[in-house]
Amino acid sequence: MTITRRNVVLLLAATPVLLSGCVGGGDAKLTGTDLGKTAAPNFTLLDHRGSPVQLSALNGQVIVLTFIFTNCVDICPVTASNIRATYEQLSDELREKVAFVAVTVDPERDTAAALTGFSEKFDLTGVPQWHALTGTRAELEPVWISYGIDPGAVAEEVESHTSGSGRPYQLSHTDAVYLIDPQGRERTLLRSSFDPEAMAKDIKTLSK
Repeated sequence: MTITRRNVVLLLAATPVLLSGCVGGGDAKLTGTDLGKTAAPNFTLLDHRGSPVQLSALNGQVIVLTFIFTNCVDICPVTASNIRATYEQLSDELREKVAFVAVTVDPERDTAAALTGFSEKFDLTGVPQWHALTGTRAELEPVWISYGIDPGAVAEEVESHTSGSGRPYQLSHTDAVYLIDPQGRERTLLRSSFDPEAMAKDIKTLSK
């Protein structure tokens, strides 16, 4: 099944079963939902080290792209832990061929210091290819929209966490994990609960 970015949120919320299969990419078999080799929307933001990161400048590497906020207590920790576990599965050679990119959905709170603390908590500061990105809301909203995330729903969800209201999630926005090939094309969509071993195999497949 090939989906469009505007359907990403609905897919994640309503049809998780589709994310458990394998899709073809030429001869490659990849885990997740096929995104049809659509060009990944480009953006430039600052990472937790204070360095600008342009997504298109990472072309030539496999990119694992997701969305987080540091006050998240459930989905984001799972995503970060699985990214670290994926990194551990990779050979030294493959570690040079992948970039892990996490874009905040809470720019008011997720400063470089907050993102560094989050990275330290999940043992990601020692991963040179890990980039936790932030920016102003004006810079971030076009990025969220281009990857199928509703800014209004994001604000409501983040507030439900930070206010301690305990309200249930209305949107699984941080549950989207994009796998982008070295040509800068979106290949598959996965959930935060992806299998690190399968992800490592997919990175190896796409890096050939």
